[in-house]
Amino acid sequence: MEELLQIPNCFNPLKPNETFEPIAQKLMKDYCIKCGGKFFFFAEIEFYYYRASDKEALEKAGMNWEGVTYTRNTNAGDLFYHLSGCDICFKSVENECGGILIRSLIDESEEIVAGPMNCVNAMLNACGKNNNVPSLFKKANPRNVDGRSTYRFLGDNDFKKIHNGNKDGELKLAYYDFSISQNVWNKARPSYYSTRFKYDNN
Repeated sequence: MEELLQIPNCFNPLKPNETFEPIAQKLMKDYCIKCGGKFFFFAEIEFYYYRASDKEALEKAGMNWEGVTYTRNTNAGDLFYHLSGCDICFKSVENECGGILIRSLIDESEEIVAGPMNCVNAMLNACGKNNNVPSLFKKANPRNVDGRSTYRFLGDNDFKKIHNGNKDGELKLAYYDFSISQNVWNKARPSYYSTRFKYDNN
């Protein structure tokens, strides 16, 4: 995973899915967050990345990624806590940084933890008082998931724009586990996930 979390020189900022898709699939199938003796699997993640050297190409394409991620100096695979939640980090320095926001987790009892800050709270609480800290952990056996790409967290108006064809498919920078039943997702946050399934299935 550390190798994948080094953004390659061939990374194309106008087609980020080409780089992010294999990372998402491997992360959701082969990795989890270990908190002491408890394990959380990735149910929903979002990619954020900014590289100053790409600014001109992005501006020419009418895109601007500047300011979409928190500046950091981290190693690949570090967990980085910030005001919006927790990222699994790419190798990052000031002018080239980013990570994968943990938006939803599912535990071994198939309970969804929905929302970035709720994920942080669940991870830290699961570590208890034994000085354990959450960490990225490679599982012995791959998890059976159906990782689907979608757009980052959106409200109903944004979903409508997507449905009307006003979004670029190359910017599907979020992934979620479609093998988790809609009932489980809806139980976690019905107003959001029912809308997501509605538009992602059309």
